[in-house]
Amino acid sequence: MERGMTADQLLASLWRRKALVGAIAAVVFAVGAAIVLTRPSMYEASVVVRVEPQRPGEEMVQRTVSELIEQRLLTVRQELLARPVLQKAIEEMNLYPDIVSEKGMEAAVAQMRKDLTVRVEGETAFELTYANRDPQVASQVANRLPTIFSEETLKLRQAQAARATDLFNEEMVQMGKAVSSWEHKIAQFKVSHLGELPEQMEMNMRGLERVSHELQTKSEELRVAEARRSDLARARNAVDSEAGRLEAAESGLTRALVNARTTWTEDHPEIKRMSSELAGMTERRKEAEGRLWAERAERTRVASLIGSIQKEIVDLQGKAEAYQARLNNTPKWAHELAVMNRDYEIARTKYQSVVSRKVEAEIAQELEAKSAKSLFNVISPAGVPVTPARPDKLAGMMMVLLVALGLGVLAGAVLEMRDDSLRDGTEVRQRLTLPVLAVVPDMQGKTERRVLMPSSGSRNNVSNPTSLN
Repeated sequence: MERGMTADQLLASLWRRKALVGAIAAVVFAVGAAIVLTRPSMYEASVVVRVEPQRPGEEMVQRTVSELIEQRLLTVRQELLARPVLQKAIEEMNLYPDIVSEKGMEAAVAQMRKDLTVRVEGETAFELTYANRDPQVASQVANRLPTIFSEETLKLRQAQAARATDLFNEEMVQMGKAVSSWEHKIAQFKVSHLGELPEQMEMNMRGLERVSHELQTKSEELRVAEARRSDLARARNAVDSEAGRLEAAESGLTRALVNARTTWTEDHPEIKRMSSELAGMTERRKEAEGRLWAERAERTRVASLIGSIQKEIVDLQGKAEAYQARLNNTPKWAHELAVMNRDYEIARTKYQSVVSRKVEAEIAQELEAKSAKSLFNVISPAGVPVTPARPDKLAGMMMVLLVALGLGVLAGAVLEMRDDSLRDGTEVRQRLTLPVLAVVPDMQGKTERRVLMPSSGSRNNVSNPTSLN
């Protein structure tokens, strides 16, 4: 049966069982001391690494790796404890050979994570601490891990920069094809609508004005030619009458001369007069016929000129209609060409932007390669530790001692709480329901004297009790 007890009762019970409490404490202390003393010593080596700011700045070169190297401090612990870094260190330095051979690389990586501590120091530095049984190995690993981490980080950043350059290169090729396609479309469009393009509007307007002026000139020439033809038509009858009259008179005079020659000789004055008159008549007839042929030729020329002028007017009207049709179609083609030019300008602007970004990406990639050795700077390399960092055997022994004493006290208290023995009158009165008449003291000693419980007062009360055994 369990029961409560006071501090005095607990001390008394522990004193009664001092041998048992001491034995338990001694056994626990011996076991704990053996464990503490047999634990292997672990040596810790620490290295402090500073992250150098990147140069040149963003205002000079647009970097393709968006993450600044200083920002990696936020995740430096996760990256240092990542498998690629730890596995490379294990393979390179032949760490944990037993674990690798028995349980595999994953178990060795997990063990190295337990032995590795990463702590950020300030805003641009971090401290790496590695623990190992061999102080030389601890120092070598601590100094090597930042280099491995730097190499892995630089590989990642250079890969990102190369991917960005390749991406811009592919985009540049595609945009170049798009620009060439638009240039071909615009050139084909201009060839298909040659003469009706917006840049040719002024030329068409000047051409239309020139043709209109020529039309006016030809119209005036046609009016003059038509008037000339009318005049020639009116004069034709008069010329024809004069020539016919002169021809008839010449014929009559010729007959009269023939008749006169039958009568007179050539020396006759009448014959000479008639011959002279016939010669003049013949001359006038020829002149009249010449004028008739000239007028006919003039009429033919005027008629031909009128036809030529009319043909030229038709041609000029066709040219004017063509110029006008070009001017009428220009707004429609101007809209389509403006849309095509707009899309072409957009594509060309994108292409120029991509080309510029590609050049910057190539420069950024070169800078990433050139700045590889200056990103991480070891400002405090790890030395070979002289004293083990853990375990702290003195503190372990003290802790084992406290645990041993605690277990001994706990064992004594538990045994006392489970002990149903009655040891004094107070316990008798508290735990028994029967009236207590007397208490017999422990008479084992030589100096004890017998004490009887007085019978006066209540039968259930006992004054001045003594202990029972």
